[in-house]
Amino acid sequence: MTQSELERLRTRVIRPFDPWRSPLCTCPPKLSLDPYTGCEHGCLYCYASSYIKDFYRCRPKRSLIELVRRDLRRIPEDTLISMSNSSDPYPPMERRLKLTRRCLKEFRGRNLRILIVTKGDTILRDIDLLLELRAAVTVTITTLDDVVAERLEPRAPRPARRLEVIRELTSHGIPVGLRLDPIIPGINDDSIEELLTEAKEVGVIHVVSSTFKPRWDSWLRVSRAFPRESERLRHLYFDRGERRGRSWYLPREMRLELMREVRDLCDRLGLTFATCREGFPELNTAPSCDGSHLIPRVI
Repeated sequence: MTQSELERLRTRVIRPFDPWRSPLCTCPPKLSLDPYTGCEHGCLYCYASSYIKDFYRCRPKRSLIELVRRDLRRIPEDTLISMSNSSDPYPPMERRLKLTRRCLKEFRGRNLRILIVTKGDTILRDIDLLLELRAAVTVTITTLDDVVAERLEPRAPRPARRLEVIRELTSHGIPVGLRLDPIIPGINDDSIEELLTEAKEVGVIHVVSSTFKPRWDSWLRVSRAFPRESERLRHLYFDRGERRGRSWYLPREMRLELMREVRDLCDRLGLTFATCREGFPELNTAPSCDGSHLIPRVI
């Protein structure tokens, strides 16, 4: 379906993905489903906190499964549904509430394409369902340094655990991509090669990468957690960088250099590569930026 066709669907919780109509977005037309409002992982760099009230207080959506069933009656076969783009579908409370699992059960038998984006390790519980669906997973890892990760992503599973998740998923034949997103100069850009090498070893076949694009609230969180590094970042973003919409971008030449570095490393490792909202589609070596091309054509 085209983006305009998706937007004409009268749906309640499975909605057209629209990253603020950014001209830099190269995502294919898709729908988005967030079983939860807000997120428990507490990532300092998260942009969703700028438009979701009380973001770090994660809560389940009311009447979710009833609304999902209603929406699915209107969604045609082969539609791409991404889980999730604003809130992780596997927060700690998912272990108890099982809302994401119940959504996956509703997808069975409908010939949909499902892309799951997560940091959560509870996804391993749902391997049985993923094997019944046309599904792929992208796992976000921003650093292998536990100290940095604990400051950046205080309540998310540690990087080594996320690598274990990837290894387990790929051992079952589930295609997995890596989101190296965001890269923050001076904070997590010093071990990119090591991270990509580790990701390759556990079965990752595609990488999507992006630089930190702070909004005011995420900038305050990062600058408070990394006061020494923030002095240089302040100059890069607010003196030399540019503003696009509500986000600040690094200088174009610096973003291009970082993305080329990641692309060249991916080429060397035999991984496909794409950028996310950077404006450099010429660097992409994959059929899709978000990893949706990894979804099997048939089960």
